[in-house]
Amino acid sequence: MRVRSGGYSNQVESNINGECWAIDPSGSFFALSAGVGNHARETSERVCQSIMKLLLPHRSQIDTMAADTRPDSRQMLMSSLCGAMIRTERELFERAEQSPETKTMAATCDLLYLANGSVYIGHVGNNRVFLLRGDTGRQLTIDHTVYEYLKAQGRREEDINHQSYKTRLTRALGMSGGAQIDTLQVDLRQGDRLVICSSNVHFCFQNATHLAQLYRTMDPQKASEFLVRYALEHGAEGQASVICIEISDPGMRTGALETDSRITALEKICFFRNLSYQEMLQVMPITFERSIEPGVEIIHEGDNGEELYILVSGKCEVTNDGVRIACIESGSSFGEMSLVDRQPRSATVKSLEPCRLLVIRAADFERLTVSGPLAVNLLWNVTHELSDRLRKASETIRQQGKLLLAHHIV
Repeated sequence: MRVRSGGYSNQVESNINGECWAIDPSGSFFALSAGVGNHARETSERVCQSIMKLLLPHRSQIDTMAADTRPDSRQMLMSSLCGAMIRTERELFERAEQSPETKTMAATCDLLYLANGSVYIGHVGNNRVFLLRGDTGRQLTIDHTVYEYLKAQGRREEDINHQSYKTRLTRALGMSGGAQIDTLQVDLRQGDRLVICSSNVHFCFQNATHLAQLYRTMDPQKASEFLVRYALEHGAEGQASVICIEISDPGMRTGALETDSRITALEKICFFRNLSYQEMLQVMPITFERSIEPGVEIIHEGDNGEELYILVSGKCEVTNDGVRIACIESGSSFGEMSLVDRQPRSATVKSLEPCRLLVIRAADFERLTVSGPLAVNLLWNVTHELSDRLRKASETIRQQGKLLLAHHIV
């Protein structure tokens, strides 16, 4: 994978609004941090230095995990990135114990790792990561602020905008201990550009497409300098920081199905409907592909359910007690209730031709439902689906009862 990159921060005298960024010379790891409080610059520098110190000695092992298509390797990779951020947070607390004057040390952090045609992201705070593709762009991360928290709770926009504390952080390294870190995965194409910018910068852009139009085709280093100057000319105060990354050659992706295609497939599943694009990106690390030869049993009647399947291509048959009851075409899903109840399978599904499957394991799905806005939305979708199925079952029983009663009367 070949990339070009550059980063820039303007110089400021104050330590209150301190930011720091770091780029691995090999082009694999990128970090941007903004400190909070009276020791902001020291804190952000410690965050970036610590993360690079923790990750760089293990780069070959992380590269190996990125090249491995097994789902456990993907989870280990994401755990490695999160582990470096969590360990860094622990160091902030240790520093605060040694020097009471630094007890309020906290910082936002975005960590990116690029390998095998994909970017893996660890995000906490209100910096933002954007993906620019041609003249358009997408914001990949969700701000961890009061505004986004209230929005996720269903509060009206006009009510939120009246809150004076709407921009206050709800998550950061060192804020409360055990920071909850969003993890995302996005597949990349040749010519894609990634932009990581601090909150002092991104509020100056109208949206991600506006950012793409400002960036144009500039060299990454020149683009980072230009975007910081643009922010300062349009209201940014204090320090402003930007990292720009251009994908010259994405290399070979371990998964053949691109991120947007995976999202399109998942949107058809009841549990993932009505999630935002950023929330769907948080689901991406738990999805993986599986190729199946003709005549292979994918699930067997009576076995405990552990996985959800989406048939990307191919055809399968469904049998019950050896009797064929249905045929599954590409684009269909089966086994979704196994993510919730893990009950024995009610039928057998066998491939009729070569098949490609998108798979989610129940254990990985459960980890997404522990806490946070994404967990709330997933559990709401699960509750809605179970309620809908219960209502349909009750209606079926009611109709059968009427038929039995009518038969008895006759």
